[in-house]
Amino acid sequence: MEIAANPNWFANNPLARLNNEKDNEAFIRDRLADADSLMIPLWRGDPLVIGGKDAGFLSAAARREFPQSAPTVFLGLKDNRAYFGIDASATGQTPEAAAFSDIGQYMPLREAASVVSREDLSIIGHARWLIEWRRTHRFCSACGHETALELGGAKSQCPNCEAVHFPRSNPVAIVLATHDDACLLGRGPGWPPGFLSALAGFIEAGETPEEAARREIFEEAGVTLTDVRYQFSQPWPFPASMMMGFIADATGRDLNLDTNEIEEACWVAKSDIRLLLAKDENAPEGIFVPPRFTIARQLLEVWAR
Repeated sequence: MEIAANPNWFANNPLARLNNEKDNEAFIRDRLADADSLMIPLWRGDPLVIGGKDAGFLSAAARREFPQSAPTVFLGLKDNRAYFGIDASATGQTPEAAAFSDIGQYMPLREAASVVSREDLSIIGHARWLIEWRRTHRFCSACGHETALELGGAKSQCPNCEAVHFPRSNPVAIVLATHDDACLLGRGPGWPPGFLSALAGFIEAGETPEEAARREIFEEAGVTLTDVRYQFSQPWPFPASMMMGFIADATGRDLNLDTNEIEEACWVAKSDIRLLLAKDENAPEGIFVPPRFTIARQLLEVWAR
């Protein structure tokens, strides 16, 4: 059966990954020394962007401009060309002082998501995922010793107790609850007024995504769901979530908000969602739908169609 293309940003990575079960260290070293290989630098997870719109892929020879201690991760191959990511944080205390900031800017990833190509964004998201994992998980969870990256950053191993560690993915269920011709949108504490999105929560141990979807909507909004239908997923490198998107039917529209999680929530008519998505002048004022690079936006697009 043919699988439909994933509509989400950060998905559809064009790179072929290596088999992590094989010893590819020599291959990775050779590719890092190959002048045709490309490297994307990131400062604290934000990519170098050139000309305000192009991902700042550099020749792998740029590795010489970074400290040897700077984490370098292998991302994969495309047209037999290797792609790497490197942490530029050690080259400057600010993004303006970091290496190669003279040819572009280290743009916040959420902003970059709106300007660089979707293909490049999926590569950048992969690089951020591995680099941030290394930054926050340098030490062995079994014995506390500092670990060493292997397979180009696809795993790390403790030289003391030999425990092996892999990049983590935090599973999240995000749900567009619907009732007849309206959907439920909410705003978390601290969000700007009017910025509404589908409700979401982390999947707990021993719980299926569908169970998490029902539990989260009931806990946060007091709404009971039926017929929870999976739509698609999105790798979300902020810092390491796997978003699983659902559309579900609600048994009613009465709300009982957990104000620690949801500051505001409301039911929005499908006709108004269509106007908001189209940026129509007749769209309701004071409501802002999520940006296009979010899975919440794609759930709204599917439901509105």
